Amino acid sequence: MFACRNCGLTDRSPVYRGVPDRFHRLPGSFDYVRCTGCGLVQLETVPANLADHYGDYRVHAQDSRVYHLLRKLTIGHCYPVGPGHGALLDYGCGNGWFCREMQRLGWQAFGYEPDAAYARSLADTIGLPVLSGEESLRGRTFAMVTFNFSFEHLDRPKEALRLAASCLEPGGRIHVAVPNIESREARVFGEHWFHLDPPRHISFFTKRMLTEALEVEGFGEVSVRDLPVPTGLAGSLSYKLAGRLHPALWYGGILPGLAWSRFVRDGNFAAAAIKR
Repeated sequence: MFACRNCGLTDRSPVYRGVPDRFHRLPGSFDYVRCTGCGLVQLETVPANLADHYGDYRVHAQDSRVYHLLRKLTIGHCYPVGPGHGALLDYGCGNGWFCREMQRLGWQAFGYEPDAAYARSLADTIGLPVLSGEESLRGRTFAMVTFNFSFEHLDRPKEALRLAASCLEPGGRIHVAVPNIESREARVFGEHWFHLDPPRHISFFTKRMLTEALEVEGFGEVSVRDLPVPTGLAGSLSYKLAGRLHPALWYGGILPGLAWSRFVRDGNFAAAAIKR
């Protein structure tokens, strides 16, 4: 039975029906609904074969030097990269690039992935610890926890915030970067919006919802900032014109995306807070 991932209510209204997986083009179509209580837009039903939609997930592949440079130039500003010390946990660490970068800058970096087999494989690849499961976090404390475009992938996002709060030291920081379903970019492209990404993106917390969720879990000094991301336009144009992620349209859309994101800056946002 459906229950809202923010407030738990069961009433909802349709937003998008029958949206395909345009990124990997795997079979199936997916429905997004809006909770009539709190307004959270979310996947109505998580498919039983969700793991299949991560099988060749680009974010899990190791970056080439060119792609790594492209990432830095286009979306590097979205990440809290900077020198520091203490332990850092990157929840949903993808291919581990952020962990390696933060380790290089003086942090003691840990990744976290829900899939235990993938976590073990990634740890061997990047040479850093990648944890999996709540038990792996018991007895550990961190100075920072990051959700770098991973929060929207979670079927139980508020439980993940609670877990993050439980292992952060007092005064520790949290950083959550997510797509913005209320953005002008999302409204323009609708179900062709690149950051919709069904079925991997499960829920879309608004700035208000995420701020409230952080405060409930004991965080204060919450700050929110927009994240202009050029890949939003590039991917959305590709989906609209070709119905899929077409390489020529994708790379050709990056430069217009850079111009677009200078003016339409709200396609994604980040919330940062400190544990009280």
